[in-house]
This record gives sequence, C-alpha cells and structure tokens, in this order.
Amino acid sequence: MPVLILTEDEIRQAISTAEAIDAIESAFSALSHGRVTLPGVINFTIPPPYPAEPPQGDSHVKGAYIAGALDFVIKVANSFPNNPSLGLPVGSGLMLAFDAFTGALDAILIDNGYLTDLRTGAAGAVAARYLAPETIRQAAFIGSGTQARFQFRAIATARHISSVIAWSRNPANAERLARDVMDDRGCDAQVAQTVEEAVRGSDLIITTTPSQQPLISAEWVQPGATLIAVGSDTPQKQELGLSVLARADVVIADSLSQCAEFGEIHHALQAGAVTLDDISGELGDVIVGQIPGRTADDQIIVCDLTGVGVQDAAIAGLVLEKARLNELGWRQEAP
Repeated sequence: MPVLILTEDEIRQAISTAEAIDAIESAFSALSHGRVTLPGVINFTIPPPYPAEPPQGDSHVKGAYIAGALDFVIKVANSFPNNPSLGLPVGSGLMLAFDAFTGALDAILIDNGYLTDLRTGAAGAVAARYLAPETIRQAAFIGSGTQARFQFRAIATARHISSVIAWSRNPANAERLARDVMDDRGCDAQVAQTVEEAVRGSDLIITTTPSQQPLISAEWVQPGATLIAVGSDTPQKQELGLSVLARADVVIADSLSQCAEFGEIHHALQAGAVTLDDISGELGDVIVGQIPGRTADDQIIVCDLTGVGVQDAAIAGLVLEKARLNELGWRQEAP
C-alpha cells in the first residue's frame, strides 16, 4: 500500500493557525467526552557523553486515536538546546499515521517538530479563549524562543492583545521577540529586565522555558490574571512557584493524569502545596461546559499545558485531510 509522505514545507502550506486552534479545541472536547484512546507518554532525556556536562536534549513520544478518525497517530518530538551552536534547529521530529482499520502505515509527516510547536501554540490559544479576559491589556511572555512566537501568534488569533512584555535570560533574545511581535501584529512590545517586572501588571502570563527552577512568585501575580504554563513537559522542569498554584482560584490541566506525573501540578502535588481536590478539572471539561472556567474578573487562573497525544492526532489528521484535498506530498510503496 503506498505511503503518503509530506515534507515540512508542504505541511506548513496545508493548514493555518486558525484551523489548528479549532482542531485542538475539538481534540480536547473529544478527550472530555471519552472518545480518545490515549496511551502513556514516553519522555526521556538523552545523557551527555561526559557526566559533568548538561543533558544533550529531550525526546518525547506521544500518540492517540480519536474515535471515528481514519488513522491513529504516533509522534516523536526532540528538543536539543545546544543545536544552534551546530547550525541546527533546537526541535526535530516526525509523525506517523497508521490506518485505523488495518494498522498499515498510511503517512509519514516529516514536520521537524513544526506540528508540535503549532499544536502547542494552539492549545495556549484555546486556554486563553476560555480562561483569559476578553481583552488582554498586557501579555507577559517568559521565554523568547520558538514556542513563545507560536503562543503569541495563536493567542493573538483568539484574543485581542494590546501590548506585550517579554523576558528572557538573554536580553537580546527578548528584544528580538519584541521586534517580531511588533512586526507581526503591530502591537506595542517592550522588554522586561526581570521576570517580576514582566509579571506584575500583566493580564496574561505565558511561560515557555525549559527552566528547572521556579521563575514566578505568587505575590507578583495580580488578581484576574491567567497563567498558561507550557514549558514543564518533563518531571524535572518547573516554571511556577508552588505558591502560585496554592493561591490560584482555578487550576486547569490539559490532562490531569499526565499533569500529576509531570508539569506544574506535579510539583505542587509532590510538595503538598495543593491536593487533587484543589484541581478544578481539565481544559476539555471547560470547553464542553462540564465545569466553569472563569466566573469572576478577579480570579487567578492557572492552566498547566504538558502536551497531550490527542493534540498530535488531531493536528496530523487535519494536515492529512487538507493534503489529500490539495494533492500535497507524494506516495511511495512501503518496503
């Protein structure tokens, strides 16, 4: 059976940010309705050649099947922070789609991590759509890499952002992000010298760093703020102080079972700062109306996004649908 092969350029052509957001919203809805077969996540860190050096990078294997879909999907995404020094991008990876009726390989999406970035940004937009204020006077971006840009473009599609303030450990990177934001949407953007400066006064705070130490303290967060935590996708990573989750009025997980294993909720549970009873529910439950999202203007809301396999299945399914419609890619006989 011929296998459809799609390159990153073809994948980028296939779908828009707005389409990705709608697909990810539907994916979380399906998850809430129990229509998703979702295996556990495989996360592993690639050790360095010498013990004293930091890890080379992380690899994540996720997958899912959404009831009624033509394919089930398995995704491999890698993140190697030192790659830019070698002239290589930080992210790489691919997605494999298998026929849900026969199990035969149906398609290879050589996206080099693009779809992971896009679906992660889209999840941030969905969280903002349901949890953030209608108008965001100031959005703080903690972290200035590729994912910060995906988050900005997606959230700006779902919500109006008046101004942006960016922080990075490397001020030059924060300045580049601010310039990109102004070029992209024309909104005001500035650089913060500290995380505290960025967080104070912001209606929306998005964290996209690989930090293994908390960056944000509860006393910096103003009433009514929404925090979307994206970076903590392994048990070692943490961006929010324990006091942030303890103080929050609403805490939402993308997948509660997953967030209990890694993510911001994981750290808070381990330290006893919160219990499972303090977690309001999952993003999909908010989307389908099983639980409320924001019910008061002064609520502090935390959304812990660790990245769920159903997002990969949904985004791959959308790409394949559009690729077949527009005759993208090429087919090759499987060996």
